[in-house]
Amino acid sequence: MNIVICTTPIRPSPTDTPPFGSMVLIQSLRAAGYDPYFYDIDCLRPKFEEVVRFFEDKKPDFVGISAVVSTAYAYTKRLTAAIRKVSPHTKIVVGGNLAASSEMLLRLCEVDVCAIGEGEKVIVNLTKHWESQNERSGSYSELKHIKGISYLDEDSNMIFTGYDTAIPASEFLDPDFSILEQFSDIDQYINDPLHRYDFANDPRSYEPHRLGKKLAVINSAKGCVARCTFCHRWDRGYRHWDVDRIIENIQHLMDQYNVGFLAFGDENFGSDRKKLDYLIERLATLDILYKVGGVRVASVDLDLLHRMKKSGCVGMYYGIESGSPDILQIMEKNASLEQNINAAKWTYEAGLYTVYQLVLGMPGENHKTIAQTAEFLKQVTEFLPGPPSKRLSINYIQALPGTPIYEYARNIGEIGSTLEDEERYLMQISDTNAADDTKFLNFTEYDYFTVQSWRPRIVFDVEAHWYRNRGWKSVNTERSVSSVNVELPESEADEDYSRGGYFNLGHTFFIRHPLFYRTLSNPLGYPFRVVYPAAYVLAKDLKKLPKKLMLKYIWQFFSFKIKGRRSFKENRSLRRVMKDRAVPPSTVSEESMQPLRDGR
Repeated sequence: MNIVICTTPIRPSPTDTPPFGSMVLIQSLRAAGYDPYFYDIDCLRPKFEEVVRFFEDKKPDFVGISAVVSTAYAYTKRLTAAIRKVSPHTKIVVGGNLAASSEMLLRLCEVDVCAIGEGEKVIVNLTKHWESQNERSGSYSELKHIKGISYLDEDSNMIFTGYDTAIPASEFLDPDFSILEQFSDIDQYINDPLHRYDFANDPRSYEPHRLGKKLAVINSAKGCVARCTFCHRWDRGYRHWDVDRIIENIQHLMDQYNVGFLAFGDENFGSDRKKLDYLIERLATLDILYKVGGVRVASVDLDLLHRMKKSGCVGMYYGIESGSPDILQIMEKNASLEQNINAAKWTYEAGLYTVYQLVLGMPGENHKTIAQTAEFLKQVTEFLPGPPSKRLSINYIQALPGTPIYEYARNIGEIGSTLEDEERYLMQISDTNAADDTKFLNFTEYDYFTVQSWRPRIVFDVEAHWYRNRGWKSVNTERSVSSVNVELPESEADEDYSRGGYFNLGHTFFIRHPLFYRTLSNPLGYPFRVVYPAAYVLAKDLKKLPKKLMLKYIWQFFSFKIKGRRSFKENRSLRRVMKDRAVPPSTVSEESMQPLRDGR
């Protein structure tokens, strides 16, 4: 069969995380005797007219579209319509997190089938099925026997065939980077580590034998031990690669691509402590530097962090999300405030870099929980060598399909109950990320301007606290906390976000000078301190928001002051709240969608 697997653009700029999902589909198809073509649209960024010409010329029998995020909806709808127009008989399958909106894709887009969950077996089973069919619709009686898909049957009911059995770790396919050499741009994925601040700030990166070494992203596990109520995921449970296989894959990258730096891109790194201890031992023998993301605060202790630093680790990134116990409960973080504090302090003490990643605006967020988050940040940043604003990543919650927060948005009318309502919302958030505040949904009892003022208020309070502890002295550089006695070049000592990074607080977000914070912290500066966050939001949004929307928010500000708004009084997991509020499905399609709406 003539098969094409393609990606969709994720963010304004191409990611440097390899498309592991697409790669494993290609590897599975090859193992089954097929020869698929990989069109890495996200990396190559061709003009849409060029994409259309490609499919018009290729006229594939089968296209698999990997839409790893729901914000790819607008592009996916446009792409499937174009494919159907220039190649009417092509079978179109959409997989990835966007498939949580299966019914919408099947009814409102030119999609034949959605692949739900891990696609390695699904892609092969579908290919074999369609290879034996002559008509575009295929055989519905046969489709229902393929696990892990959704489709519309003869009566236009959406059918979900159920999740396929999880692939055991022993059967995971090792990533084949030669696919990226053949079809994409390998230099996008094997690149300069010094574009990332954590590596650029670690003196070990400048040791002579690391000169010219490249950075690659690798995974050590699938899945997560937690189920945060704002996080969409397909993989149930947690499965860890065999450590010796991980090391073999790293060694291949070192030998084939001159890799000397690694970024572990796991959703949940290090929850299997026995395997983590062994992995640290093995990594130490490779003499590489690495960073890890997706770490749970409950998974670390000071001894572990010291050992990781010694083995080559430069940075640890946690899903801290909030400094409020109530919000942590609503998020179902299964982590305490004390664990958040300990992880942050131990990470600094061990000499590892981190950024404090927070999510604001969950149901139940209020002035008290915001104050708690600010106090938490003061505790874990007051000892930093540079202003803490350089280490903050603060986003507002974004509701994505397949999560309790998305279902809550539907329940309270922020999205709507029809497919058309849901599509309008997905079109609105398409091609954006959580850092775009102009498209967020307000789940709190406060007006837009009040909620948006929380972030600058937190930054001000934390920054002022840091300067106050230093006697209002200005500190312009942040040196590495590494114990290695190597002096950084002066250009490396300052945090320079033009060199990379994806965190959403840049140097233009606020005034970075101790006099500003000292003046506003003075009792006489109280009125200005109160007005400053709202004034900042107003000035920012006057430039960004359409006039009609701006007027709506201004009216909202005054009307909320008079009559108030709904409040969220729960202090338990939002998942449990939504289970209590759930209305039983009344149609075949609603029943099929229910497992997708519930998430894993």
